Amino acid sequence: MKKLILIGLAIVISTSCQQTEPRYFSSSPEIDTVKALLNDYYDGNWDSWKTHYADTAKIYSNTWKTAFSVQENQEALFKTISSVSSYKFDEEPIFFEMTINDEGQKWVNFWGNWRGIIKDSDVELEIPVHLTMHFVDGKIVEEYGFWNKSPFVTALIEVEASKMEETQEAEEGEIVEL
Repeated sequence: MKKLILIGLAIVISTSCQQTEPRYFSSSPEIDTVKALLNDYYDGNWDSWKTHYADTAKIYSNTWKTAFSVQENQEALFKTISSVSSYKFDEEPIFFEMTINDEGQKWVNFWGNWRGIIKDSDVELEIPVHLTMHFVDGKIVEEYGFWNKSPFVTALIEVEASKMEETQEAEEGEIVEL
């Protein structure tokens, strides 16, 4: 009986000491792909930007329900950056992490502060952003992005209100000829 207990204990100890594969990574080819994606975004290299996604990729922006295609996401990004004179992600703090979940899926997480200067007002915005991207065969097949849009929308509303006020003042100052 003692031998059986000792053998059982030895099995438990030896299996508990076995190392498992790491599940969290601070560097990987997938993280490098996300860094290249962000660089293409900064540089406006949209043809290269698209190559990081699978043709059937689904992109969710501030929602779990409605997915956009790569093309639709690109158009939304164009609309956003058309309202700013410059934009970038801060170099610090910026975090990348790749995880492998229980199903063996590779996900890259990104956290960073997006900065942009609104055209016609020089208002600088800082918006924290979180992205998580699912990779298959080196391509992004699914992306979830979350950030607070309200500072951006508020700044655009203020710019439009200011333009309307200027137009109204100019119209009131005109001399009307009969």
